[in-house]
Amino acid sequence: MDKNTLWGMLLIGAIIIGFSILNKPEETFPVIDNIPQSDTIALSQKAQQTPATTLPMDSLSADSVLLSSSTMQKYGVLSGVSVGESRQITLKNELLSIAFDTKGGSPVQAELLQYKAQEDKPLYLFAKEDIRVNLPLLTIDNRLVNTEDLYFSVLNASDTSLTMRLPVDSLSHMDITYTLPRNDYRLGISIRGEGLNRLLPANMSFQDLEWTQKMRTQEKSWKFENQYTSIYYKYRGGEMESLSPTKNEAKENIKEPIRWIAFKDKYFSTVLISDNDAFENNIFEIKTFAEDSEYTKECSMRTSFPFSVNDNSQAEFTLFLGPNDYNLLRGYDAELSGNKESLELDQLVYLGASVFRWINQFLIIPTVNFLSGFVSNWGIIILLLTILIKLLLSPLTYKSYMSQAKMRVLKPQVEAINAKYPGNEQSMMLKRNQETMSLYRAAGASPMSGCLPMLLQMPFLIALYMYFPTSILLRGESFLWAKDLSTYDPILSWDVHIPIISTYFGNHISLFCLLWAITNVIYTKYTMSQSSTGQAQMPGFKYMPYIMTVMFLVFFNSNSSGLCYYYFISTLITILQYIFFRFGINEEKLLAKMEENKKRPQKKSKWVARMEQLQKQQQELQRQQRKRK
Repeated sequence: MDKNTLWGMLLIGAIIIGFSILNKPEETFPVIDNIPQSDTIALSQKAQQTPATTLPMDSLSADSVLLSSSTMQKYGVLSGVSVGESRQITLKNELLSIAFDTKGGSPVQAELLQYKAQEDKPLYLFAKEDIRVNLPLLTIDNRLVNTEDLYFSVLNASDTSLTMRLPVDSLSHMDITYTLPRNDYRLGISIRGEGLNRLLPANMSFQDLEWTQKMRTQEKSWKFENQYTSIYYKYRGGEMESLSPTKNEAKENIKEPIRWIAFKDKYFSTVLISDNDAFENNIFEIKTFAEDSEYTKECSMRTSFPFSVNDNSQAEFTLFLGPNDYNLLRGYDAELSGNKESLELDQLVYLGASVFRWINQFLIIPTVNFLSGFVSNWGIIILLLTILIKLLLSPLTYKSYMSQAKMRVLKPQVEAINAKYPGNEQSMMLKRNQETMSLYRAAGASPMSGCLPMLLQMPFLIALYMYFPTSILLRGESFLWAKDLSTYDPILSWDVHIPIISTYFGNHISLFCLLWAITNVIYTKYTMSQSSTGQAQMPGFKYMPYIMTVMFLVFFNSNSSGLCYYYFISTLITILQYIFFRFGINEEKLLAKMEENKKRPQKKSKWVARMEQLQKQQQELQRQQRKRK
């Protein structure tokens, strides 16, 4: 294997490993179960600083008079709804089941019916103990009352629609309506008030919202799931941003209007979308749980949305509770009517940045969509995808092999040049390199031509490295011995913690990763035996491919088995291609053609001319140094 080809392989490996290191989660620490609430917002500060005033007794219901004085002092006119019975009502369609509690009037459980958690258990995005939703109400008598402490009454309920009411008195109330369409992951939310100027300040223009959710561990590998879990948000008319998923704790205060806010893990998201306007005065915070616990992170947001009490204001939202499916999320933009801003929820699916995302978006995903229309087995789809990509890149592979073949047939002449200018003196090395470059130029060979095709393949390798681990289409799909192509496929596992090995390698051995490592060693040995050029190599350089293979084994042992399967098949096909090229190219004819090229006048490239100029300058500098001595 010549140096340039080997450097290309090392560069590819370094970049892939670099991505793994950059995305590796930091060491985590336990989160205290009773996490204190965020700093009190301005409205609550005002409520605490201003003494509470008591409303006239005739404004309270008869039941309120019977309440304790402490309850009256805390809730005021809302004392009547501060006690009640908590019961749950469920909305359900073919994809989603959502439970709501009359205490707080908010969702307390969401189950995805088309997906399963580990060990074939039901998959819940959250349950009652995982979530907190609250509307802090600053009343006209300067009390801060939380809706999470109040009891709503059920006004209307069906399989797909639910309206709950928070009554203030006979003339004022707040209604929250939830609508769940058929075959949809989107829940419509409408908050409407009537006569709320009897409860809330007349100059009120925004209502605050608090939402906290513990992100459940849904996948086999806690580390890999955690590094994709965080809060993501999209600016109105702008780009998507996120809190760093690799930090143990993060907090951001964002004043700019935001279109949607997502609590996202590796494969599923809870996304709150503003239908009317945008969220403002946003505070986002994440905290990481201890490794291998039942949760990865706790995500919290405090935000506000436009809401006025003078004109019977109404706020509209959409709550997405579902998978990070690229086709599904991208399809939601196609349903928008008029001049509404695109949601771009497909940005939640991590496909890499810039050119890597483009490759996945416009080549890999359309190809996968096409193949999945004819083939249901994902192992076969990955095989066909690999073959198609290899056919697409075969001209580059052929050019790389031809470069190696040219360098190989020129090996005797290169060895003759080495014998003509022996030793490691700088003058000898300059003459040796100069004459070798002249030989390559005259024969029509280029040391760089073997490296460049491999570099051009790198975007495809990296793009697929981004695609496979985050594609929900692989989740739960089995192939051969692999029960789930979205995670590792252990053929051997153990419970005992082994220092260093358990930390960096894991307590298992993945078969597809092992097969890829073996084929990589075979590929390396074959190409090294076919690519010797006669040039001297650095000491230990021949061992680098084996070191890289071991590093791949360590970094990919806990990665997606679908990704390792792709790399295994890709490497195997590359070996077969090289064997085909080896027997399909007549090296005697190739050498004869190169000898003919020597007889033709050669035009120097700018790069060669520059190299020769630098060599001449170096030789002149050496002569001047010798004269001074």
